[in-house]
Amino acid sequence: MNTAGIIALSVIGGIILIAVILLFAIVPMKTWIMALFSRSHVSMLKLASLRFRKMKPMEITQFYIMAKRAKLNLSFIDIEGYYLAGGNCKEAISALSFAKSANLPVDFEKIKAIAFSGQNPIEVLESAVKPKTINITGIKAISQDNIEVIVDVRATLKLNINNIIGGLSEDTIMSKIQKQVITNIALSANHKSVLASPNDLIVGVLSANQYAACLYNLVSVEVLHVDIGRDIGAEMIAKNAEKEIALAQVEAEKHKHAAIIEAEQMKVRTEEMKTAVLEAEAEVPKAIAEAIKEGRFSVMDYYKLMNLQADTAMRRSMMNRDDKGE
Repeated sequence: MNTAGIIALSVIGGIILIAVILLFAIVPMKTWIMALFSRSHVSMLKLASLRFRKMKPMEITQFYIMAKRAKLNLSFIDIEGYYLAGGNCKEAISALSFAKSANLPVDFEKIKAIAFSGQNPIEVLESAVKPKTINITGIKAISQDNIEVIVDVRATLKLNINNIIGGLSEDTIMSKIQKQVITNIALSANHKSVLASPNDLIVGVLSANQYAACLYNLVSVEVLHVDIGRDIGAEMIAKNAEKEIALAQVEAEKHKHAAIIEAEQMKVRTEEMKTAVLEAEAEVPKAIAEAIKEGRFSVMDYYKLMNLQADTAMRRSMMNRDDKGE
């Protein structure tokens, strides 16, 4: 081999060596080899791209390997995008694997939507396989005989896969159940009929149309307990009686105050009359004096008048003694 050939080979070898060094420096070879032996091939260019973007090639590749082992129809780009969006890849892959084993019609997009709505995808999907129960206690209403009825019910719910995103929560279902039970109590002729047939209280609760837009389907409802509360009719009678008593007391107080005022007015009028009499009596001596002075009334007439008054006073005194039995 001539000198030119040796130089050319040396240059080519140097280029290859530099390329290999750069390859090991840029591409996470450990991650690439791990994916290769796990039959989940990832291109070196993709791994280098992750490293340049300061992501974690090893972690993302492990999630990809996990999805491949679970035989899920997920690409490396799917997992990379979800990871980049801040999603929990391990949780999403586990949820998708559960959905596949349970034969639930759920894809990766739906899993992501559940997670981004703030729910745990695995818990949500488990409720689609295993129904959940909720107790609704203390439902109160009044029957037509004015007796309060208190009811506790238990509802069994199952996830509606079609409404996983945007479906109304279980609070809506609880509200609908309460409304129907209250309506049934109000339509009951009396509380005794409720106690005799408690299942009549859940008539109409299972109407499917009510829950079409809900996250859960209502599978069943049962009455746990029925209790009798207050006698509203008796309470209303008692309250009316108290009201009438209070009104009567107010009216009595009005009459009492009116009588007191009238008595005070009578006292004032009596005092006024006494004052008028005293004033009139005070004028009598003056009138007598004037009459004597003018000759219309003599002194003897005056003494006769005084004697007459004294005799009259004595007679009155004697009559008062007879009346008292003295």
